[in-house]
Amino acid sequence: MKKNISRRQLLIASSVAAPALLLSTRLSAAEKLDHADPQAKALGYVENAEHVDSVLWPKKKPDQTCANCALYTGAATGYGPCSIFAGKDVAAAGWCNVWAPKP
Repeated sequence: MKKNISRRQLLIASSVAAPALLLSTRLSAAEKLDHADPQAKALGYVENAEHVDSVLWPKKKPDQTCANCALYTGAATGYGPCSIFAGKDVAAAGWCNVWAPKP
């Protein structure tokens, strides 16, 4: 006997499955950005903003970190995504030359 799935059952199943899929995708954290990555090097990325070479990157201000950059969407501590380094997580305490203030 063939059993039909009602629209209600399908809606309930998809409303449970979609968030679980998104959560599991984010829980399998992205790879951390390696400071030796060519793009990271070109943009002066460091995992600790206190270690920025002020001679090479004179625009760096003391209060600038990835955590307060408009391009960073992660938590205030640890690692999180940045729209500049797609698919890689950057350090919240880090910095790169693309830093922009959050609105």
